[in-house]
Amino acid sequence: MAKLVKAVDVDELLGKSQFLLLDATKHVVEMNDVEKKCDVYGDDVKKMTTARLFARFMSRFKFYNPNKNNEGGPNLDAAWAYYENVTLARIYDNTKNGEVVRAQVGDTGHDTKLYPYWRTTIHDLKAFGFSVRMYFSTVFALSCFLFGAGILNLPLLTYFRVDYSGETRNGIINPFGGSAICSSYVWVECENCNSEYSDKFHSYRLDGKNVMRNVCNFDDWLLPGMLAWFASVAFIVAFLIAFFWFQRKAEIVFDEEMQTASDYSLKVSNPPPDAIDPQEWKIFFQTFADKGVACVTIALNNAELLNALLQRRIALKQLQKMLPIGADPTKKNLIIEADSQRCIKLPFFPGPIKMYEKIKRLNEQIKKLILERDYKVVAVFVTFESERSQRNTLHALSTGKLNLWRNKVETSKFEGNKLHVRENANSSNLNNLTEAFQTDVTESLVINFTTTSDESIESKLRFKGKVLNISESAEPFDIRWKDLEVSYFVRCIKCVFALLILVFFIFWSGYFVYELSYNDNLTVLYIAVSNVVVPKICELINSLESHSTEGKRQESLYVKIALFRCFNSGVALLLINGFIETISVMETNQDKKKSLIYSVYPVICAELFTIPTIKLLDIMGNIRKHILAPRARDQEEMNSYMSGAKFELAERYTDATKILFVALFYSTIMPESYFLGATALMIHFLFGKFCLLRMWRHSPDIGPRLGRLSRNSFFSSTLIIHMVVSAYFWSGYPYDQVCMSDNENDDVYNGSAYAFCNQDMFGSHILPLPRFQKNLKWMSPSQEKLTSMYGWSSLILIFIGVFFILKNSIVPAIESLFYTTYESDGKDQGLDFSEVKHLQEVQAYIPQMRVQGFEYPLIACNINNIDEDLLGWNDRFKGFDAHNLTNDASSILDAEFPTEKQVFSIVKQWSVR
Repeated sequence: MAKLVKAVDVDELLGKSQFLLLDATKHVVEMNDVEKKCDVYGDDVKKMTTARLFARFMSRFKFYNPNKNNEGGPNLDAAWAYYENVTLARIYDNTKNGEVVRAQVGDTGHDTKLYPYWRTTIHDLKAFGFSVRMYFSTVFALSCFLFGAGILNLPLLTYFRVDYSGETRNGIINPFGGSAICSSYVWVECENCNSEYSDKFHSYRLDGKNVMRNVCNFDDWLLPGMLAWFASVAFIVAFLIAFFWFQRKAEIVFDEEMQTASDYSLKVSNPPPDAIDPQEWKIFFQTFADKGVACVTIALNNAELLNALLQRRIALKQLQKMLPIGADPTKKNLIIEADSQRCIKLPFFPGPIKMYEKIKRLNEQIKKLILERDYKVVAVFVTFESERSQRNTLHALSTGKLNLWRNKVETSKFEGNKLHVRENANSSNLNNLTEAFQTDVTESLVINFTTTSDESIESKLRFKGKVLNISESAEPFDIRWKDLEVSYFVRCIKCVFALLILVFFIFWSGYFVYELSYNDNLTVLYIAVSNVVVPKICELINSLESHSTEGKRQESLYVKIALFRCFNSGVALLLINGFIETISVMETNQDKKKSLIYSVYPVICAELFTIPTIKLLDIMGNIRKHILAPRARDQEEMNSYMSGAKFELAERYTDATKILFVALFYSTIMPESYFLGATALMIHFLFGKFCLLRMWRHSPDIGPRLGRLSRNSFFSSTLIIHMVVSAYFWSGYPYDQVCMSDNENDDVYNGSAYAFCNQDMFGSHILPLPRFQKNLKWMSPSQEKLTSMYGWSSLILIFIGVFFILKNSIVPAIESLFYTTYESDGKDQGLDFSEVKHLQEVQAYIPQMRVQGFEYPLIACNINNIDEDLLGWNDRFKGFDAHNLTNDASSILDAEFPTEKQVFSIVKQWSVR
């Protein structure tokens, strides 16, 4: 009789390990009942994170919490409650059918809890945004792909371990036993190797008359080699097709499952500069709306003013830290006294007086910017009540770039007042294979526009006589409001300049790796450290650019980090190691010099632990939470140290790209790299999920653009590069630059049985094929077949890649010059904006900026009469006014503040129902 085993709830099991800390907190919290609700945010003690329980335990010690006995001072436990309820994402507790619904930030009116780590699936991550969910699904898919490719390469791995190098394989340490390292060699006579071609060999391979020749088994690997080729061609092509199809299908499914602001909104990129009346915009777009316009946001070119207000906020915050708690920062006598009491005065660390003078200068600058400058409209965001209204408007008004430049209306798609369009008529569900594989069904829709007798359809399609450049908008928190005013030409110039700096940095890094090549350990250490540091360097380079959305900034950052890491971890090692050292082992009197494979292996292994461990340790975050926060002077400063680590999606994608690139790049000579890469990706998946749920702060949803860029460009290019490099690797065996001499030319080789031959096709031939061996041949018959298979397959894949570049990038770019390329994704879900505006994923286009050191985003417009649900967050203690920069401007100018002109962006909301 089978024994029944009770299912174990992993989260419950892990929760039991916290009871020891719970008991320890009884004395600190001073509660009669430890299960009693905490008075801050209504937290249940048993639902707290281990880090918070640890902080509670340590708070009994004065050295950890100096504010322990400070009555009226900041409360460390309240700061940890802020961390768990505002910084970290939470879900509503006890929802219907156990549905996972993300809670509003800082929501205190409902029972909430942190996301359970083990029970949170990729599907549940939809509330973090489209981009985050796509990232985790991509990493998981790539890990499975590498593992499957590794299974198909097991015969080749076994061949290298058993039949390749014979008894001398015992001299190769275990991790490299399944690689192509060749430790079997003989000395053969080669006259010209020791004379005119001696510079092609390292000194240890020559003795004045003879040369070392690798004699591993290069003949009996046809079957394992063909299986490896099948893994590289058939399996990769099948994966590419399935991966592209699934990701594209997933984009539609994820979009349909989650309603966001962009589903109802569009952006006008070329509004008339003086069109500052929201009512005008509402009336114009009402023509195309079946249920009306819900919100209009008019963005102005006031970036300089916003920067001055932000600098003033930061300076005021720094000044308050220098003064006694509660002191008025406007009282100059208090500031002079505080400055005189400073013990240490350093030139680059301004004191209270310098900071006070800086604030005064900023006040004068802000006054001038408000009183003397007129601000123009640079962008308009329109949110409709229905998704249907947004789609109708985009179908009707979107047009080609040439029409925009000529201010010409595209009326060819109209039949009188009617517009015929085709859209998806069915939804998909990836959990249901029947629905997932069904063909997309389209339906014809007729959009009817009403015109009066003295109006034409052309006049209806122009706003104040101007053809508008409209597009589906990014998400509200994705908008970079200060960069909207930067022109396209200036952005291009900045991008080119930043790219030149990156190229210089890559060349410098390559040279540095070359200089360290004498010591393999130092080389690997440098690569591991630079891969950790380079994202920060690329962020500095990226800060020179201007991007209208966070998604575009992340794309630019991703390209920079990916190019550097792929070169640094993959290509650089190949360039600094000689051709012979690809699989050969250098013997000296004392030791064996490690070949290329010996350098690659630790680089991949470092990816298993280095970056995930550094992210998990979160050294700076823990310093802020456990050292700086307990020593904060007030609650606001203490809470600011609990803001969590920054989540850079671009950096996460480059981790996956780099692992995939290195694993595939060297898989031909080191089949273990498939399994190492699969393990590294799975570790990144698990550790990344933990950091997302327990450490990182909220990040804006940047949509599918970054996922598409990585999938269409970098992942596809990596697979093609893998095929091309594999062809070259197969062509180079036995990697000794020695061939049997041609008997007909014995006089050329002075009677030697062997002669130098250039086996390195990397620099001599565009395509590695056996026919390029010329007079002296080094390839075995099976090697010739495998090289031909890889060579021609790589050429075919290159042509396929070029075709898809033309089809998906160049042709659409040309088409966009003449007519609209807008196509709606997925089916209209039929949900009104007013029905979903309470969701965390739905906000209005309200100019906000998140600044390091501040608890909440800073608002840059008047939000009177705006529904609070549309801001996406809530400060239960101070409300929104304390975070609004317009109030700062009003306090500076007081009665001088102009009411007759618009200084800040305008947000207007209408009640449609």
